Amino acid sequence: MTLPRLVFRPAYLRSSCRPILSRSFHTSRFNAGIKILFCGSDDFSLRSLKALQAIKESTEDSSIESIDVVVKHEKPSGRGLKGQRPNPIRGFADSKSLNIFSLDEEQFNDWEPPRAVDLIIAVSFGLFIPSRILEYARFGGLNVHPSFLPKYWGASPIQHAIINDDRTTGVVVQTLHPQKFDAGRIIAKSDPVNIEIDTTTFPPPITDPNSPYRILESKLGDIGATLLADVIKNQYYDHVVQQRLPEIKTGEPRKHAPLLTTEDSRINFGNMTGREVFLRSLVFDHLFCFRQKLKRNPQKKLKRPSRMTMGPFRLPTPDEYKTHLKGATIATQWLYLPYISPQTGKKDKKEPGSVAIQISPGEWACFKHYTVEGKNRMDARDWNLIDRDLMQLSSGL
Repeated sequence: MTLPRLVFRPAYLRSSCRPILSRSFHTSRFNAGIKILFCGSDDFSLRSLKALQAIKESTEDSSIESIDVVVKHEKPSGRGLKGQRPNPIRGFADSKSLNIFSLDEEQFNDWEPPRAVDLIIAVSFGLFIPSRILEYARFGGLNVHPSFLPKYWGASPIQHAIINDDRTTGVVVQTLHPQKFDAGRIIAKSDPVNIEIDTTTFPPPITDPNSPYRILESKLGDIGATLLADVIKNQYYDHVVQQRLPEIKTGEPRKHAPLLTTEDSRINFGNMTGREVFLRSLVFDHLFCFRQKLKRNPQKKLKRPSRMTMGPFRLPTPDEYKTHLKGATIATQWLYLPYISPQTGKKDKKEPGSVAIQISPGEWACFKHYTVEGKNRMDARDWNLIDRDLMQLSSGL
């Protein structure tokens, strides 16, 4: 007689024994913390790494046993390409005596983790984590992404949220998809985060922690770190636990946020608003256009237009628009705006003021400094000395 074939099924897969999302369930499944391979590159990802390290060092939580770190190999930068931009991830990992692996893209494609890994976490890493590496991790991988996916999937979600004048954004934690960028399952989502921008003052450089971009990046980084810590503590990375999690949808449309290029910092006269120019300046610091010197004698040959960068930018105040810009003709490309002291309400000649340029009919944006290709930086006062009849601005050659 042939005996029936017996098929063993783990208890947590039987319909009568469903996993419960509680700390007791998690503790019963794992007796030791997990081994994490963290991949990051910037200040945004540093906040997540610090949150993970805090869990690892905690005497009250044993969720993490070890953290190894992968950073992209720093490329030479600066004059003569003799320097390297400091990687904040490397500095923190060194201070905590974490294992660090510095790899370029080609090395990473052929790289294998040197020891067992339970979970890969990629935050603003800039390189795709292939399935070959994900297979080394028992629980695959997670990613902290600063947008409500699928909106702004890609390399520059924060920049695109600012450029597109979004009023809110947010952060999600998703699983890493083995074939595609930003196509995993969302397992945690933040509340909406307001994007607050002052349009009437010149912002500090983008490298300044108080610049609008860095403030938003820091806020989202902190929120993402908190989300990630909750995911780790509750073991939502475990595939079995994920089966019991509710489906999370952001309700946002799919929209790509590719890496921005220098071309995205070009002022497109006639096709942009003043606000669009200002918002772009918040993620580039300086925008560019071309300046053409005209000749009094039309018989003389014109020189080639010079590339010119300008910034920082702001929008004109209602008083400036009423006093200086209202009624300006379409042919007026720029007007000088003197600096008005907020204390006295009078002109302050010690300050350089600003130059308002007409981007499109009735659309103005103001800049403080400019640099013509091959020359030193100048300010608005210098620009005011230019003969308006002998200078013309354009978007390009």
